[in-house]
Parts: sequence; C-alpha cells; structure tokens
Amino acid sequence: MSSARKDFSVLDKFNFERKPVGVKFMITRPPGMKKLAKELNICEMLKEAQEGNAFYVGPDDLVCVGAEQMILGMKDPEPVLVSGILGDEDGLFSEARACRAMYQHIPRLPKDSVKYVAFAPVDKLTFDPDVMIITADINQAQTVLRSVNYSTGEPFVSKATPVIACAWIYVYPVVSGELNYYITGLGMGMQALNIFPPGLFLISVPFQRIPTMLENLKEMPYNPKPAPGPGGPVHRKRVNKLLGDLREKIKK
Repeated sequence: MSSARKDFSVLDKFNFERKPVGVKFMITRPPGMKKLAKELNICEMLKEAQEGNAFYVGPDDLVCVGAEQMILGMKDPEPVLVSGILGDEDGLFSEARACRAMYQHIPRLPKDSVKYVAFAPVDKLTFDPDVMIITADINQAQTVLRSVNYSTGEPFVSKATPVIACAWIYVYPVVSGELNYYITGLGMGMQALNIFPPGLFLISVPFQRIPTMLENLKEMPYNPKPAPGPGGPVHRKRVNKLLGDLREKIKK
C-alpha cells in the first residue's frame, strides 16, 4: 500500500460537517490498520469513517445479502438477486424482470481483484485513495461538483439506481474514471438503515480525477452562504454589457 499522500488541506475551507473519506480496494491486507470490529453494511462504513475511524474489512465482514461481495468482484452474483425475484417479492419493482434488467447496469470491480477495502477519514489517511467521498450540503456541492468541470469543461452527472446505491458510490467512479454523486434519501436501502438525513450530496471522486479536483479547488472561490442573485433585469444588463464589450474586443 502506497503511503503517498496528496494535500487535501484545500478541503478544509468547506468546513464539512461530515469528514471526507478515502476508500481503497486492495488484494493484500492493509498494513498497520485495524479490522472493523462491528457488523455494518458497506454503506454504513462511510459514516463509521466520517466519525474518525480508520479501518479495513475483508470478505467475511460484508453482510449485505451478497450484493457487497458481488460489486467488489469477490463472488459471482447470487441467483436470487440477479433473477430479480427478491426485488419483485419485496415490492421494489413491478416484476422480477425489471429488477433483473437493473443488474445489467450495476457496476462491478473485476472478479477476484479485491480482498480488502480500507476506509479512513481525510485527516487519518495513510494510503492514496481510489475514491474520495465527500458529503456536502447544496451550497458546498455546487463548488465541489464544479471542481472538475472548471478546467476541463466536462459535465458532471449522477448515475444511480434506487437500490444497491453502494455500487454507484464506491465502484462506478473507479471503473468509469468519472466523478459521480448520489443524493441521500434516494437510496432505499440506505434510507432503511437510517444512515444520513435526506438531501445531502455524496460526491465520489475517483483517483483519476482527484488531482484535478484539488488543483481547481485551490483556485476556485467558495462562499459558504451565497447571497441571492441580483435578479433578472440586473443580471441581464451585466451579461449584455459583458457580451457587448467582448464583441468589440474580437473586432480589433
């Protein structure tokens, strides 16, 4: 496990109520870390790390009806899951076929590529995370979500399903290389576990995008309590003046 550390101090300016958390997927046991000593679903482990705890888990610590081992590539999908019958019987889908179709879209890590998952709050990181998960309110999220678009122009989007939210929070960003976000209250399993209040943004930044995010956040201004805009007439007047000035500029 690399001990290389990025400088995450730029995140301090947000004064997040819940600490950003780094997650790493590993084939070998992480040295110097304690194993999680309680039974939690993998989505609950995010909250456990936010509370200041650094730990790792292995296959025997994953307790969520086979879904966690599936998305981490530790086990083949269980027929009762991917058949869709569970989603049908539990009333989550109109029929088993709808639930079955969903599993075609669930992201997974390569089979047998991961045996351990390490979690740590940003101030206790001893590893270079595969994904950094930031829990933000709407004002904080506006700046964090723009932190990749700011220098690349690339859009930020949310890909998600109402069940197996963990796949989209932990796995999808890493296998796609794209920032992703999930809004608490939309995930039915997370809601049942009562992990977070609704309306928070869980922003997952994969290792491919973390350097861009950190560099841009150093430059981007952040106002924790943005004032309302000036309104339509004033805004249009300012933009029209700016456009007029630029039109004159490119004529020269």
